[in-house]
Amino acid sequence: MTQQRIRVWFRKGERLRFISHLDVLRHWERAIRRAGLPLAYSQGFTPHPKIAFAAPLPLGFTGEAEVMDVTLTERVAVEEFCRRLAEQTTDDLAVVTVREVPISAPAPQAALAWADYEAEVPVPAGEAQRRVAEFLAAESWSYTDTKRERPRTYDLRRAVAWLQVRPAAGGSVLAMRLQADQELTARPEHLVEALFPGVEARRITRTALVLRDSTPAIDAWRTKGRFE
Repeated sequence: MTQQRIRVWFRKGERLRFISHLDVLRHWERAIRRAGLPLAYSQGFTPHPKIAFAAPLPLGFTGEAEVMDVTLTERVAVEEFCRRLAEQTTDDLAVVTVREVPISAPAPQAALAWADYEAEVPVPAGEAQRRVAEFLAAESWSYTDTKRERPRTYDLRRAVAWLQVRPAAGGSVLAMRLQADQELTARPEHLVEALFPGVEARRITRTALVLRDSTPAIDAWRTKGRFE
């Protein structure tokens, strides 16, 4: 019987950026079991672990604050959950923060509203700032994703909440917040391609996932101690 739901923020580092989402799920299932935590499973002929992610991290991306919900069959103190799970992880796939949320809270995928990214591009800062200013001043900016089975055209400008540039060695870093809800999920590589045709980002990091629901945490703990 479901007794508790824990929301986990975790980091996926450089050495694991090319492992698949399914491999990440398997890693967390094994880590939770090794930690001796009472993970809940679905009913049926082939039970699945009740681990729900806000959004899969695309292959090749790193992540600083990915989100997953873990459902337990028995109650565990949040501090104890955090300590035991953190002991089973490495720096490349590490627990950052955990919070207990109500069993009835929206799933993280349903609550997802925005995603923050940083993209390193081989474009001088001056040129990048000029193109970003043009983009932000535009009322709309049509983009067609031709890599899908069925090409999709959408207004990329409407999907960008904010966009900033900072200089970096060999180019620039674009920091952005993109729409990531059930209506539309914009991708950072689309924005890079729209701004700088023919240019590919050298590295993309998802720095945060912004959830729409404001469900208060029942209890919260991070690897460095309790939230006050």
